[in-house]
This record gives sequence, C-alpha cells and structure tokens, in this order.
Amino acid sequence: MQDEFKPIECNDGDVLDFGDMTYKIAKFKQAMNASSNSTLTYALNQELSRQGVNLKQFQNMNWFQKGIDCEILTLGSQSWKKGKVKFQISVEFYAQEEDVQITNSNNLEITETESPLDDLRRMIQEEN
Repeated sequence: MQDEFKPIECNDGDVLDFGDMTYKIAKFKQAMNASSNSTLTYALNQELSRQGVNLKQFQNMNWFQKGIDCEILTLGSQSWKKGKVKFQISVEFYAQEEDVQITNSNNLEITETESPLDDLRRMIQEEN
C-alpha cells in the first residue's frame, strides 16, 4: 500500500485545527519543546530501559535541549568521535489531497496555492 500523504512545509504562522482547538504552529512547537524538558525525557528513559538500553546515569539529563555526551564509531573510520546525542522534535503536516482547480476545458489541474510571500518577492525583484 502506497503512502497517500505528502509532507508540506509548515511556517510558525500556519494554523493547525483539531476540531474544537486551533493553534498556530509556533505555539504548538513551543508547547512540544516545553513538555520535552521533563515529561518526555522521563518517558524516553523508561522506554529505553524497557528495551534493554539502560542509561540510568543520564536519567536527569536533558535529551532534547543540551544532549548527553557520548562517542560514535562510524563505518570506515579508524577512531571514535566524541560528541553529544540529542533528540529534536519537528512538526510536519502531511496533506491527504492536493489542491484541485477546475479549468474551462473541464480538465482537472493540480496546482499549489500561491504563497503570501510571492507578492513581496515580486516587489523585491522589480526594484532590482
């Protein structure tokens, strides 16, 4: 079965509607980041431990903001590299259907809606 969803880029000013609740992407991301500080870190440590990855010394560390110290050995390299591992939460929206516009010839044409920034881009190009 093919995935029918197509990701589109979300900007902080875009809005998500969940029926009775509506949020700007910026507020949604801010809430996700704030919750990742403690609740998600605890849940992540619990699930990792349940899966046999025991990092008890890092239970109070912040996986999402600062990261935790570690080393990595990659294929083809001759030595370990020191660094940090951290998780990042992203908000992605997957459109179920394309924007469809009917033309005079009764053919269906799939088009993307014009960006609000397109007018500004045209104005800047005209000035140059």
